[in-house]
Amino acid sequence: AMTIAVEPAHQTATVNGQRLHYVEYPSPRAGAPVMLFLHGLTSAWGSWRRVVEHFSAGYHVYLLDQRGHGESQWAPADRYRTEDYIADLEAFVDQMGFQQFVLVGQSMGGHHTIAYTAKHPDRIICALANDIPPALNLDTPDREANQARMFPGGKQRVFATPAEWTETRRPTAPLTPDWAHALMEREALKGVPGGYSPKFDPNAQMHWEPADLWDAARTITRPIFFIRGGRSQVLSAQALQDMDMAIPTARSVTLEKAGHSTYHDMEREWITIASAFFAAHASA
Repeated sequence: AMTIAVEPAHQTATVNGQRLHYVEYPSPRAGAPVMLFLHGLTSAWGSWRRVVEHFSAGYHVYLLDQRGHGESQWAPADRYRTEDYIADLEAFVDQMGFQQFVLVGQSMGGHHTIAYTAKHPDRIICALANDIPPALNLDTPDREANQARMFPGGKQRVFATPAEWTETRRPTAPLTPDWAHALMEREALKGVPGGYSPKFDPNAQMHWEPADLWDAARTITRPIFFIRGGRSQVLSAQALQDMDMAIPTARSVTLEKAGHSTYHDMEREWITIASAFFAAHASA
């Protein structure tokens, strides 16, 4: 069956002095539950585009470009901490008047999902955090060398073509289908003199400081679903098991033939299991 792609409405909100871009899918009906999606580090709202077209029939879907990402304003270099992102999320939710909602996050957005769900159980109907542990050690010996290579002079590289950018991503995403690479070329890049560059602020990656959320995670009382990619280099099987055991309300699934972006690598399976989880907790 042909599905007609629904074009979302593009909006901006100013929170904590930051101009944030978000998109809203047309509300399916009065009283439909709100579902808010958060993208990962270096990504943008559109990484979720195909997934949310599935959910926009039953839920009032919003997607937020977090500070320094997508079409949102860049922040000072030292303002990409978990607490900065969570303050944005809190202010955005309040400004939008969301009383209760479903929160879904990929990677860094999943990290923020864990933090917000622990802090605001009254607001969260249920939550899904994709392929992220509560704590990450980013201080690897080669971190600075890698960043100097990725961001020469602290700036984004210019790629002659979108495909050239994708080639740099393939080694860490061997299971990602071509349609998903094409999607990200459209959603994550912008035209610049001489070619294309990723939209995100290099400082957002170079200065990301995720908090250790283990203590907070243990206090979660709302239903939370963790999805892991079997070939993920971010969330280990052991960490996922620890998360399940530490959080009584947690459930988890590993999609074995997926890497970090599980909802791209095994899209149909992801949508099926996420739909079942949401239906069990959030159906109006």
